[in-house]
Amino acid sequence: MNKYELLFIVSSQYTEAEIEKIQAQIVAEVETVGGTIVKTENLGKIHLAYTIKKQNHGTYILVYFDAESSAIEQLIRKLTLTDEILRHSITMRPSYAETSKFELSSYVAPLSEEARKEHFTPQGAATGARPVRRRIEKAAEIAQPVLSQAPSVESKMSMEELDKKLDEILKADVTENI
Repeated sequence: MNKYELLFIVSSQYTEAEIEKIQAQIVAEVETVGGTIVKTENLGKIHLAYTIKKQNHGTYILVYFDAESSAIEQLIRKLTLTDEILRHSITMRPSYAETSKFELSSYVAPLSEEARKEHFTPQGAATGARPVRRRIEKAAEIAQPVLSQAPSVESKMSMEELDKKLDEILKADVTENI
């Protein structure tokens, strides 16, 4: 028998009691195809990254089970025909999965206002400077000594002269490393 994990999303239109019944129904389906349930876990209801069947929220349920590989095709067919399930995924279960603890969090679009509030809030309220600005200023402080030691380059240099200079630098680097 192979070890599998099934993760499925139930539509948000169902109550907790109805979700428990759907979970029991899916567990029964797994057992019908010859699987042995190891563990089931309701991971909670969260906002989906994108709309699925006109639903923006869903309850994630994780089921660990053991079954023959021939039974997976039947199980996938039954899960696909179940209207309550928005999406499902069956994968091979790693050995550490049963002892791992999962925590789901809602998807937040990277450039949304919510993401800006979460990641770019000022750490020093008195200064009003954002962490990003402080990081840029810190990088400039670190780079300043390096930039001051850089050789000066004439403002006007032809492409041929620039190519020659680049070749000299590359040859010097190659000979130094050997």
